[in-house]
Amino acid sequence: MLHRLFVLLGGSPQSALIPAPAPVKPRRTRRQRDFQRQRVYAWEAAMLAPTRGGKLSLGACERLIDEAFRWHERPSPLDGSWSPPRLGDGRGRRHACGSREVIKLPRWARTRTIVLHECAHGMSRDGHGPEFVRAYVTLLCRFQGQDRASLEASLAAHKVAIAPLLEDSG
Repeated sequence: MLHRLFVLLGGSPQSALIPAPAPVKPRRTRRQRDFQRQRVYAWEAAMLAPTRGGKLSLGACERLIDEAFRWHERPSPLDGSWSPPRLGDGRGRRHACGSREVIKLPRWARTRTIVLHECAHGMSRDGHGPEFVRAYVTLLCRFQGQDRASLEASLAAHKVAIAPLLEDSG
């Protein structure tokens, strides 16, 4: 009787003893390696002392972010949908982080240099790669009065790759 039931259902009595294959989990996509992250941090520590200097209030950080992104993206004054990245106060975080959507800054990270570093992440898509470094250098020159030639020379000395300067980046 049991045999007939298996045959009617399109199987065999032996197939009932074989476990069904486990469902296959989809593969996670691997993030590309951030190949020069440590070099960028070492360069910053040696050349910029990013945590030194006056600490900014959360409001001052927000104004700097707004100013940097307005300069970079040049939105139309009539574009009511444009907004800079949201600013998070970084509570409970050890590290600052930045993207086009949000920048999070713990108290220790509220300096001009670090705010500009996180803005550069929102303006590039390659971690701490050459495009990020170009955006960061451009922001440092524009908003912190740094000299482009000396920054680029120090980057070369620290073996940090930087994307070529575009004509209208200035």
